[in-house]
Amino acid sequence: MQENIRQYARLGLCHHMLYPRSTEDFDYQVETLSAFACRTDIETFDCFMPYGDDRRARLIPLIRQCGKVDVTFALHLFPFRRISLTEPAAGLQGLIRVVVDDTIKQVAAAGGNGLIFPSGPPSPENATAPHYEAFADFCRWLCGRCACHGITALLEPFDTDIDKKFLYGPTERCVELIESLRPEVDNFAIELDMAHLPLMGETFSRAIHTAAPHLKRVHLGNCVLKDRDHPLYGDKHPPMGYDGGEISTPELTQILRCLLEVGYLDRGRRGNLVIEMTPWPGWDVERTVADGWGRIEDAWREV
Repeated sequence: MQENIRQYARLGLCHHMLYPRSTEDFDYQVETLSAFACRTDIETFDCFMPYGDDRRARLIPLIRQCGKVDVTFALHLFPFRRISLTEPAAGLQGLIRVVVDDTIKQVAAAGGNGLIFPSGPPSPENATAPHYEAFADFCRWLCGRCACHGITALLEPFDTDIDKKFLYGPTERCVELIESLRPEVDNFAIELDMAHLPLMGETFSRAIHTAAPHLKRVHLGNCVLKDRDHPLYGDKHPPMGYDGGEISTPELTQILRCLLEVGYLDRGRRGNLVIEMTPWPGWDVERTVADGWGRIEDAWREV
């Protein structure tokens, strides 16, 4: 393609991957996210809301007034390894909903219109019918709460047997869940992370075409799959093109071509395309971002 990809997509970045220290140091998160929200090279971005009323009071007006489109938040701080959204116990579901409802309120206050969430464990191998029932009921509740604020709930498929070992994906199962809750729920969609697909054993083409009717956000990143001894094995989000990783320019070309085929990349209604990756070792954020943009542009030229 000779036309600029920005004519077909809203390009964005994921703050907490580029600034991984932000998940442990919330003051650092406020500092970096405040500047990040003002970037002029992106139209959208992903972030999470930190704990602390003072921190939130500083960030909310900045995000609300930053001029970006479809700002999307993630349940990044939720302790999925300790408590899962699939939990059948009523008492724990009540606790989950208190925590998630607080996040929804903060997203609404900041003007966000998307909330990304995974299912959490157990894996399908260890799951029982109550886990599936509890998660479907949670999704029904979540979408109802989000709908009050004009927020779309975005289910993110994860691997079920490699690293995270969550209940959902595969992509097909996520689509089945979304369609099972219609027409009662109409603000439930998919955020498809390309870095998860090799870990899920799915091709880019199959996953994109399967998710297409419900696809609202796309993440571009990378993963290490073949070397189990690699320090970044699994869902660690190394940068695109990282040695030993699964996604570089040729794979990006496949991804962009498929997104164009299904109409996600379109001049009339540009889809959100968000880079989600950690910095290159020894590189700062700006050099990492510039390299990511360059790889996307190179791939787009080959589409």
